[in-house]
Amino acid sequence: MAIPFLHNINLSDNQLQNAKVHVTSTAPTAGKGQIYLDSTASDNKLKYYDGTGWVIADATVSASFNTSDGVITFTTSSGETYTVDIDGRFMEDFIVAGDTGDDQTISDGNTLTISGGTELSSVGSDTDTITINHSDVTRTNTTGTALTPDFGANFDVITGVTSNARGHITGVETTNITIPENDSVDVTAITTDAAYYPTFVSAAGDVALNIDGSAADKLSYNPNSQTLTVKNLVVDGTQTILDETVQVVENSTILFEGTTADDFETKLTVIDPTADRTISLPDESGTVVLNAFKTVSGDTNSAVADSATDTLTIAGGNGITTEATASSDTITINHDDTSSQASVDNSGNTVIQDVTLDTYGHVTGLASKTIEVPTDREFVVDLDATDSNVAKATNTYTVTHSLNSRDVIVEVYHTTNYDTIFVDITRATVNTITVAFAAAVTDGDYRVLIKKIG
Repeated sequence: MAIPFLHNINLSDNQLQNAKVHVTSTAPTAGKGQIYLDSTASDNKLKYYDGTGWVIADATVSASFNTSDGVITFTTSSGETYTVDIDGRFMEDFIVAGDTGDDQTISDGNTLTISGGTELSSVGSDTDTITINHSDVTRTNTTGTALTPDFGANFDVITGVTSNARGHITGVETTNITIPENDSVDVTAITTDAAYYPTFVSAAGDVALNIDGSAADKLSYNPNSQTLTVKNLVVDGTQTILDETVQVVENSTILFEGTTADDFETKLTVIDPTADRTISLPDESGTVVLNAFKTVSGDTNSAVADSATDTLTIAGGNGITTEATASSDTITINHDDTSSQASVDNSGNTVIQDVTLDTYGHVTGLASKTIEVPTDREFVVDLDATDSNVAKATNTYTVTHSLNSRDVIVEVYHTTNYDTIFVDITRATVNTITVAFAAAVTDGDYRVLIKKIG
């Protein structure tokens, strides 16, 4: 809803920024100098009222172009005409240049032809489009013979293809490959006390891959002792050890990587035993608690439970009690009832004046007081010349409020739609104000509210 201003606004030569005129498809009530934007689809023009009718504020009312002589004629809202002669300026010569060859000047009436070169062709269409196509190039497809080479056999393969900048193949390089002989060793029936370094094959007849490196780095098998030696063993799946004891050698640990393969692991080790020890894990699910006996610190002092026989007691202090519940393993901390002060819900001019506290900051008392509000600090009246407190001269009302101060807040609103309106208000004396309208208004349509400050 628009805010009504019923008097002139003087910006004292300051700018009116980020504003726009009234946009409507219906002309407002005509008044000389009034402006608005006609928002009808066929118009969308800024208009002003010159005292007799609405005038389009555009500088140009109409324009025409004579194709025979190239003259454009503009007619302004004031009736003046201006002409611009553009005859002979419809097109200027321009030059077309290629990567090679001579530059060509294209004049009005000339035709620019775009032709295809090597392996290219052009096609014109009725959509003002020239399409450049890559021409078909004769090619030969070669299919090789399927290869099933055995150990020691050789065959040729393509190892390189050369192409130019346009993606055309300009050369092919082939290389002859020989498959090495199979040197796998079967140790099924060997009982010699020695290390054999196996090769790995995926199936009979496939190429065997030897493990390179020093003897200490290789995977080896001793058929005499049935011992498999491996430097590092990674098991992807379940590993089962039957009827055996897992032994960790001196100064070594069991290392857990965790679900994330990174630089962080958990090591399981023991302090050097001074006797045979047995650590039993409970028959239940859960998380192992480390260092169960802790030191509990308070605001002052601390409590220590450092053995299985110690009991940590949580006791209540000033105004606090505690209650333990065994069935739910819960300790409840309660605030004692220290004041029993009833709540106070005041209304009107009654407020809380005094609050009494005990040494712990608890409210122990509330006292209320009723504030007396003087009746001679406010004044309200309709702007109606028949009221004894209101006088009217032309479009200005003089209101006598008798508050004996110019420190008053004044507001005027419409008595029908209750909108606050803006008018010219003057604090004429300590007991009167004037309310001036720019145009005539009806008595009783507006009400003034006056409030004394201080």
